Amino acid sequence: MHDKHQLRQTIKQLKRALTSAEREELSRRICAAIESLPGFDRVSRLMLYHALPDEVDTRPLLSRWSTAKQLYLPIVAGDDLVVAAYDEGAVKQGAFGIWEPADDTAVDPSLLEWIVVPGVAFDRRMNRLGRGKGYYDRLLRQTSARKIGICYGLQLVDEIPAEPHDIQMDLIITENDIIYKNNEPWH
Repeated sequence: MHDKHQLRQTIKQLKRALTSAEREELSRRICAAIESLPGFDRVSRLMLYHALPDEVDTRPLLSRWSTAKQLYLPIVAGDDLVVAAYDEGAVKQGAFGIWEPADDTAVDPSLLEWIVVPGVAFDRRMNRLGRGKGYYDRLLRQTSARKIGICYGLQLVDEIPAEPHDIQMDLIITENDIIYKNNEPWH
């Protein structure tokens, strides 16, 4: 088992080795895998995120689906994340330099069907290691939406030290793998 701080540092170094072209290609493949999931065509309320430079870029999904689906993004509000409707033409830079909806009217997270979640690392037992602030864990507790962790393959590790407050994913996607919780594919 790795120490969380050490694991974050190791993953950070591995991601630094990726070129921008590699990150773009891997992100494209991961976004395509999301679109190929059973039920994606039926999902109408989907929460994505605007990526930090070292995260899987979800902009392809934001542009392709902004009119066909109701998309949402998280907004950092103090120590929490709130959910707001995404409008492609109305975003602003928020906390940590993350692009957020300009209209910060909060939406009830229980209305979401799927949530695409970034992470520093994931393991095959569906555990997620975030940046250490607990933002997503607090948000994910408020919804029964399917939780889809996405990451580059190099962020998939053998074991993440999980704690009782950590929320597990229902599915993890890398550029090469789709890992279902309990190995049970969705229908």
